[in-house]
Amino acid sequence: MPVPTSSSVARPLAWGYEAAINDGVTDLLLRMAVAPGREFSITTAPLAAQQINTAQVPEEFRAEFGQSYGRSDFSGGQGLDQAHQRNNRTNDFRRFFDSKGVNVFKYAGEKGDQYKLELLHDTTLVRSDNATNQVLVSGNNTLYVGDGNKVHQSVDNGANFTELTPDSSNASRTVRDMVIYGGDLYVAMSDGTDGTIRKYDVSTTTWSDFNTNSKNYTGVFTAKDFIFGVDGTTGNLLNVSAGSGAPAVVKDLPDNTSWVGLTDAGAVILAAASNGYVYSIKDDSGLTIKGQTFFEGEELTGLIESNGIIFVGSKQKNQQTNGFIGRLYMSELSVSDNLYVLTNKQVMKEWGDENTTVDMGPVSFFKTREQIFMGVIEDANETHLWSVFLPTLGMARDIYYASASKDVQGICVANDILFFSLKDIGVVKEDTSKFVSEGYVILPAADFYTASAKQWIGSRVYTNAMVGGSEVQTLFSTELEDLTNPSSSDFTTIENVQVAGDGDEEPMVNVVSRWLVPKLVIRSGSTNTYSPYVYSYSLRAFPEPEDVIVKIPINVSDRIERPGKTAKNIPGIGKKIFDQIQRLEGKSITLEVFKPEETIRGIVENVTLPVSEISKQGSTMIFCFLTVRGQIQISGTTDVTSLGSLGVGTLGIYQFGTWYNI
Repeated sequence: MPVPTSSSVARPLAWGYEAAINDGVTDLLLRMAVAPGREFSITTAPLAAQQINTAQVPEEFRAEFGQSYGRSDFSGGQGLDQAHQRNNRTNDFRRFFDSKGVNVFKYAGEKGDQYKLELLHDTTLVRSDNATNQVLVSGNNTLYVGDGNKVHQSVDNGANFTELTPDSSNASRTVRDMVIYGGDLYVAMSDGTDGTIRKYDVSTTTWSDFNTNSKNYTGVFTAKDFIFGVDGTTGNLLNVSAGSGAPAVVKDLPDNTSWVGLTDAGAVILAAASNGYVYSIKDDSGLTIKGQTFFEGEELTGLIESNGIIFVGSKQKNQQTNGFIGRLYMSELSVSDNLYVLTNKQVMKEWGDENTTVDMGPVSFFKTREQIFMGVIEDANETHLWSVFLPTLGMARDIYYASASKDVQGICVANDILFFSLKDIGVVKEDTSKFVSEGYVILPAADFYTASAKQWIGSRVYTNAMVGGSEVQTLFSTELEDLTNPSSSDFTTIENVQVAGDGDEEPMVNVVSRWLVPKLVIRSGSTNTYSPYVYSYSLRAFPEPEDVIVKIPINVSDRIERPGKTAKNIPGIGKKIFDQIQRLEGKSITLEVFKPEETIRGIVENVTLPVSEISKQGSTMIFCFLTVRGQIQISGTTDVTSLGSLGVGTLGIYQFGTWYNI
């Protein structure tokens, strides 16, 4: 007698078959041997022990089941989209995805402070001016801002400005650029045809021509005890010396090209031009070009050096929208055969995409001991300063001006207060007495290295005490796209901390998802004079079990018993069935159980040897255990109508409701 198969038995249940197994070749109907001591069971597979510590920060190590994801240091900067990656970089455990209005670098580094997040200071307009050229510099805690043919000076952090006249005998010449060298101010002035570099001696408060040769000076730089001028008529970079000597040409440029930055890079001076080249200038019995580096397809916007790292700003035009995609590169200076070039160029940050309509190129680079600042227009309503934190090379938004989006024309620091000037707007000051009303940090999406769904069960946040209506709000989204959409309605509140966050776990109910995107919102309260601190934040999840283990006792005896029929012995049929089952061990199969109705796809983990059980009453039973590990398949449903069965169609729309198309 052949073994029973689905194709040879039309009504398996009627013949006493309670399951079927199929590997695509073998198709076999099975009789169960369920009895006390040999039960049929479907159980979820036990969770595997956690192999990888995903918390990454020591203060989030806990003796708990599940997996924790935490951050207690954000000084690695923004841009990390997935918290758990195969190849983590050195500072990934400190990184986040995005932030605005939050100071992530203030308490980092080697200052001896405990790390914490706080809000950034607000900004205020200290000098309103609609001039199109308002270059800004500072020296000895004194501010200088150009406006037409005047320079305005402030010695009290922008509270008051005094008008200076750099060139009273040539009123048509306007201030085009300024630089501080040796504590004195050097001003490039021009009327579009002729001009000069004027020097302001701060000790005597007097003005004089630094060089008496007239040029159309549109820019001025300083590096290595040299003063460089830019001739706006020819595009030449000039080595300008004090006195009456004619300035020497260091490098000329093609038409419609301009110099956008110059910095001292140690061995050489680097000068960036809008044509995509960075030129290396060396003092070798005179200033000569000792190499050049090309940034393919980029229009350069500025550069600066710090601690041996060269930062280069660039932009690329979007021909469809006429906007510009901005980029920031980092690179190193290398020398070979007495040629100095930039190597290991890496994009640190890109602003904008194919929909960009504004110019997002980073401009007006400025450095302090720990940070590099630059101005970036991100949309039509705001102008942001971005900063690079040098100890970790992390990037984040810094202070911003929210009333308009205009070109940043200068950045400087006076008395530890940050200032920047905006075209057509004026001089903006960091208001150290007030914080922004609200800021946020979006953390990387967590998934614990697995694509399976997780049961997210709780979050913890540590804060200081709140005053003045300030608060810290924790939120989450299960949509990965919300990483780039901080205002998404999919963000759901976990808790609002309005007293103090002591780190107790706040439960999350019925949150099942592969991804979880956490968001922290910090609010300063009614007067904006106080900012809460956030010390750490963490989440916990259980992996959602996906596999089940099915253990079935299978009748492999020669005695066939059928419902309502006399038992029948078929010699050898039990061995045939067992041999077929045993050949499936380790193979991928589909197991179909008729009652309860379940379908499991997986593999046969184990088939035990046949066991004889001799009962005091009843028949002798030979059985084996079949163990299958896999996933339960959700049976698909089809449309039910009155044409086929008593269902939605009969009792609902079709028979008793509207049957025509609407």
